[in-house]
Amino acid sequence: MRFFCVVFVFVLVSFAHAEPTQVRVGGYVFPPFVQLSTSGEWSGLTLDVLDAFNRMQSEFYFEFVPTAATRRYRDFASENYDLMLFENPSWGWEGYAVDSFEGPVLGRDVFIARARQGRGQEYFNDLQRKRIALFSGYHYAFANFNSDKSYLRDSHNAVITFSAASNIQMVLRGRVELAIVTEAYLEDYLARHPEYRGKLIVAEEADQHYRHFLILRKGAEPGLDFLRALADQISASGELDRLLQQHYLRVLPGCCAASQQEDGIE
Repeated sequence: MRFFCVVFVFVLVSFAHAEPTQVRVGGYVFPPFVQLSTSGEWSGLTLDVLDAFNRMQSEFYFEFVPTAATRRYRDFASENYDLMLFENPSWGWEGYAVDSFEGPVLGRDVFIARARQGRGQEYFNDLQRKRIALFSGYHYAFANFNSDKSYLRDSHNAVITFSAASNIQMVLRGRVELAIVTEAYLEDYLARHPEYRGKLIVAEEADQHYRHFLILRKGAEPGLDFLRALADQISASGELDRLLQQHYLRVLPGCCAASQQEDGIE
């Protein structure tokens, strides 16, 4: 009898100290959500939110898994990850078995050009015959959301890169006439490099507006209900607002009202 009591206690202790279930969260370079430094360190809002999720509970451990914008679908199909934050079902996910829910974060992609004497908003009216720097794997409204590199080069005189910072620098150095960057990243970049603020002009009309979603593989843990509860908790605590302000992101008042959903395009 004593033996069985010892075994029972051991089992209870083992459950109490069970390792959390790992949840693999994919992310590609998409500043300010995911960024990769020259030293190979990953950072950004996505990783900040995952850290908060891990602090808020102990049942699951959210682990960041790097991918690439052009490789994210293949890596998902290979089950390298099951979850992605700040994504959108309309960004090429139509053929995949995923569940999703929208969050309160608004995004906007803007055209930028080098400031010149006499150059104003009319400069953005005609995109033809202008070289434009674009990020590999992204979908842009002006190009009908076609992310094929050959198409963008041939039809839109695009220079394809893997760095938002490089795109800004190419505009400043006159290597291209235009670039498209996320508005939040541009604000972050100019906050770190205020000497460039007067050297760029930003188009008043954005390439696109969008809402960000959380995307989860159908049937994967921890499930949408658990993730919604975590999202509500991080929002109610004020942690989400703090992180969003830190990354120059905007929140839609009223959070997830379906009637206020914007374009679901990257």
